[in-house]
Amino acid sequence: MRSHYNERYRRFSMRIEKAIMIGIAVCMIVLAAGELLIQYDPVRSVLIETERLEGVSGAP
Repeated sequence: MRSHYNERYRRFSMRIEKAIMIGIAVCMIVLAAGELLIQYDPVRSVLIETERLEGVSGAP
């Protein structure tokens, strides 16, 4: 009985660990993609509201 519980717990914890690792990887990819997207003026004007409110982007 004890080893059956341990085996089930081990499988469950491995699935949870894999899901957490995938979630972290997805978050990192989304963050990197977002940072790359806001480097381009047309995309930045769509994604960031303050760019539209301030006027011309990139002007000092």
